[in-house]
Amino acid sequence: MLRIPIIPNHPPQRAQPQRKFHARSRTPPSFVVKFDVIVAGAGPGGAEAARAAARAGLRTLLAEEHPTVGIPSHCTGKLSHHAFDEFDIPRSLALNAVSAAVFHSPGGVAVRVRRAAVDSYVVDRVTFDRWLVDRAASSGAEVRTGMRIAAARRSGGGMVVTAHHRGRTFEAWCRLIIDAEGAAPRLPPSLGLSLPRRYALGLQYQMRGVGGMEADTPEVFFGRTVAPGFFAWLMPLGGDRARVGLCVDAAVTRRAPVRFLDRLIATHPGVAPRLANAVVEGKVAGRIPLVGPRGPVGADGMIIVGDAAGQVKATSGGGIYYAMIAGRIAGEVAPRVVGGDRAAIGEYTRRWRKWFGLEVAFTAFGRRAINHLSDAELDTVLRMIAESPPLRESVERAGDTQFQSRLFLPLLRGLGAAGLRRPALIPLVGKALLHGMLTQV
Repeated sequence: MLRIPIIPNHPPQRAQPQRKFHARSRTPPSFVVKFDVIVAGAGPGGAEAARAAARAGLRTLLAEEHPTVGIPSHCTGKLSHHAFDEFDIPRSLALNAVSAAVFHSPGGVAVRVRRAAVDSYVVDRVTFDRWLVDRAASSGAEVRTGMRIAAARRSGGGMVVTAHHRGRTFEAWCRLIIDAEGAAPRLPPSLGLSLPRRYALGLQYQMRGVGGMEADTPEVFFGRTVAPGFFAWLMPLGGDRARVGLCVDAAVTRRAPVRFLDRLIATHPGVAPRLANAVVEGKVAGRIPLVGPRGPVGADGMIIVGDAAGQVKATSGGGIYYAMIAGRIAGEVAPRVVGGDRAAIGEYTRRWRKWFGLEVAFTAFGRRAINHLSDAELDTVLRMIAESPPLRESVERAGDTQFQSRLFLPLLRGLGAAGLRRPALIPLVGKALLHGMLTQV
């Protein structure tokens, strides 16, 4: 393995003579490039972490294993309006605005909800991710694409990472690694961090020539034969273009998502007629962690953010906003970590849990509750919502896809009132709540 400097942003300088060091040394090894912070993964969480750390004056490396930022894309690109406001994201990056949604039950019951204002926007992930990385670079982060960080070990009072870049193997030393690798991180296990995982596997087609859509209204399709353990979607992009996809719980079915998606497109009565003349422009695939963090998402020398930490909404799979918040917090506590404050990583945990920890826990509860309803039972619940204007209005008033816990009490009160008129609904709601609280996944 070559122990030579990583190519810097500025013109290359002559490499310093290599000197051996002892693994137990309390000072940084001298034969590797030194950073304060190395961020693994240039998605939204990694980009925000690098930006915050660089703005704090830390020498920060942002390493992306793929040659081009944002490619391959792994998600639908639906991003809450809260993220646009919180992170000063220009609305020009949005392809479409979303204000409503239609939920289709397994038996064909449709529940339509509409908010008074825009709930979220749909972005092109390539353009969006590049914009975030450019902003991190403008703040002083050193960006490297095509660089895969393969391993990490503790040494010299910090961390030594092994990275592959342009056909060579490098080592670099830092005080802190911020892991934003995504849903299947490599580095935490190498440092003894065990993150429990249960995944939804997803596949999505971007299509042109789609008919029968409302521009601001994505549609969701439930059913154990449609998308076991999750759901399918149709996400309008404007005009006749849409993203059509689904996720399946890998613990529920061994069949590949492509089998379910192709069948949805060919045979589903709510989808197939609208896609009869559509053509596929592109495909993306990915995985979503369905189990939120149960233990530490950091240890000496490492902080984990985003999908790598399980910081997602298990009901919908969304996690861009949470990853950006977690990344920013990680970058903000980085100066304390670099300065030797061992309590700083605990501060990261406290801050992200205070900000959105309730949402991660609540959506995991919601996913468990929904998954323990049969198709017929889910039909009953959605039909009750569809036939109850007061209940539907309470959903529209309190509903916020980014902060779904706000919907819980209004929805529970509405279902309780509906149960007085239809007593058969009460045991269904009770069953869902019980499984949501008591089951682990």
